[in-house]
Amino acid sequence: MKTALRATVVGLLMVGFTLGCLLFHQPSGASDVPDLPLKIKKRADKGIYITWYVAKTPSRFNYLIDQAKACGLNTVVIDAKYALSPELLALLKKKQLTKETIVTADPWLSGLAAKLHEKEMILSVRLVVFKDDHLALARPDLAVKIPGGDYYRDLKGGKWADPYAEEVRLYNELIAERAALSGADEVQFDYIRFPAEAASHNAYYPHQKPGVSRVETICGYLDGVKKRLAKYNVSLAVDIFGVAAWQSRKDIESLGQDLKKMANYLDVLSPMLYPSHFHAGYDGFANPGSYPYHFLSSGVGRSRALLSGEATTLVPWIQGFNLRSPNFGPNYISEQIRAAKEQGVDHFLVWNASNNYETTFAALRRRK
Repeated sequence: MKTALRATVVGLLMVGFTLGCLLFHQPSGASDVPDLPLKIKKRADKGIYITWYVAKTPSRFNYLIDQAKACGLNTVVIDAKYALSPELLALLKKKQLTKETIVTADPWLSGLAAKLHEKEMILSVRLVVFKDDHLALARPDLAVKIPGGDYYRDLKGGKWADPYAEEVRLYNELIAERAALSGADEVQFDYIRFPAEAASHNAYYPHQKPGVSRVETICGYLDGVKKRLAKYNVSLAVDIFGVAAWQSRKDIESLGQDLKKMANYLDVLSPMLYPSHFHAGYDGFANPGSYPYHFLSSGVGRSRALLSGEATTLVPWIQGFNLRSPNFGPNYISEQIRAAKEQGVDHFLVWNASNNYETTFAALRRRK
């Protein structure tokens, strides 16, 4: 079984490499890319998260889309970095990635986007930015390290790319451009921050530049990707820790996420306000996971205050899974939606890593 699996993986990698030769090239000089017809910009509204694996499984995917539509949802957020990155990663590994690298649409994602648009669904493509095992292994010189030269690893063992590195930022810009070319209505960036777990206090950034702060680095990436994607008229969105909505100076400086400054480049901000992810005792609650209304209400209220005067739309992530939530059920979902709405926000995205949304669908059917 393992031998067969290895053979399959090798075969896929060879196909990916061949496609890379066809889909990407380095022009000898400045290249004129034809102007695309301007499409109507759409932002995430009300929806669910779907993994790359489920999106590749038609029976499961179609069921979720049909159920979502029947419940009044109109947005799906789909992981796609794995599908969009192999050819670019091959160029990065050979140190052949440049600002003039031309990318084309991904056939699979283009087909999926067309099907979703036929159903009048909004497609938001989620790209995990700086947490990237594949990049770190392909180019160790671009990875975040710890003293002694080993990789920095977060609490889940994940490796990270150095946000200070220009090649890392360009690589992620080009992946975002592929998503836009493939029909995405919105590109949603997650892990667009510096690592803040485990031995992060000892982390070493090989490409750190004197006098350049983490906030400037993150905003610099957003500025670059906004300029690159401007001609596609897609929305740009960013996921942030729920606690980042409280914007303590320590969090801003360690994560590199200053929401007020980031908002200048964004159409959508999505704080992940999962009650169970706040530590015991937060805001005076022994078990925050038991208080869905409070944490959505407080988090949305704080986020709105931070974005006062900005054009950025607030679309919070809500908790669609049971973790330290003894009262989890349809009412748990409804209370989060009600809290956001009573704070003036009628948009939301539901997260469930296993894509099990039966509880969510039950809650939404009750609300109709």
